[in-house]
Amino acid sequence: MYKLRTIAYKIIFHILLRLPNFFFILLFAVVFPIYKALHKKRAFGRVERHLELARKYDSTTPLQHTTGQDVFRGIFWNALESYRGLSRLKSTTDNIIYENEHIIRNAIAECVRQNSPIAAISIHQGAFELLHRSLCRYSKHVHLITDSIGDPAFRNVLKALRSDPHLTEYHPEETGRLIRELFRTKGILAMVVDQGKHTKGNTVSLFGRPSTLYLRLPKKINDMGAGIVTFRTWSENDNNHRSKKHIVIRFESYYPPQYDASHSNKTNVGAKTTQTNSSNESVTLDQSPLVTGIAREVETWIAEHPEQWSWNYHGNFTINP
Repeated sequence: MYKLRTIAYKIIFHILLRLPNFFFILLFAVVFPIYKALHKKRAFGRVERHLELARKYDSTTPLQHTTGQDVFRGIFWNALESYRGLSRLKSTTDNIIYENEHIIRNAIAECVRQNSPIAAISIHQGAFELLHRSLCRYSKHVHLITDSIGDPAFRNVLKALRSDPHLTEYHPEETGRLIRELFRTKGILAMVVDQGKHTKGNTVSLFGRPSTLYLRLPKKINDMGAGIVTFRTWSENDNNHRSKKHIVIRFESYYPPQYDASHSNKTNVGAKTTQTNSSNESVTLDQSPLVTGIAREVETWIAEHPEQWSWNYHGNFTINP
């Protein structure tokens, strides 16, 4: 039965990915109002509250013009673009643009000289599933952590889509094995750090509110000698053809190995910063230079393309109803 479900999912999935965009425009127009009505106090309601809080903090960005519908439309098309790219459909892969590749190439070269691996980290924004595959351009050993959710047969289809000769997947429980393999192969750890399950994150400030980023593993291996590269993706219209989209994958920053040890302000060791959460409780923020630096990057990314970030399953800065 499991095998039959897997085959059925695979056939249906690949047929859907090849349907014209017009079909998906109509599908979203029909499905979204139903989804919104059913989730006003859940996912859609969370998105609206998150956006409201972020707008109060930042009045100068696209956040002011982003609605809950924009966000769910973005999630819908991000998923479609991701799966089309993972399926290696030429219509999608030909529209991927890489920016600042010198950052990851130089980082890898430096870490090779130091006999160290790299962690490449991002967030759930744009066609984020393509980020992991893109790293296979730069290394024969890319290590990806994924969680097991949903129907097992459908998970198997998605795993086959993500597969690449240079990519190895790990369950979160295999973190110890992953670290050993990462330092053995001197490869690249691929992670998105704005959602986590069954793990404890780092408390940071996003849009003036206590929030969570899951940077414990990147920070740990950075302390052990790995470099960190931040990168992201988003979609944008072609300047010459408004109906045609580019998927941009941009490398942003490089944090050398043992970044905290070399960048901590010795006069402020032990200093703490607190913020008030939605229940008016004082929350202590992580003061690691690595964590705070990445948090500022993430906040900027979200503010630039808020309609393409997955606010819906993100538990940060949620206020009480």
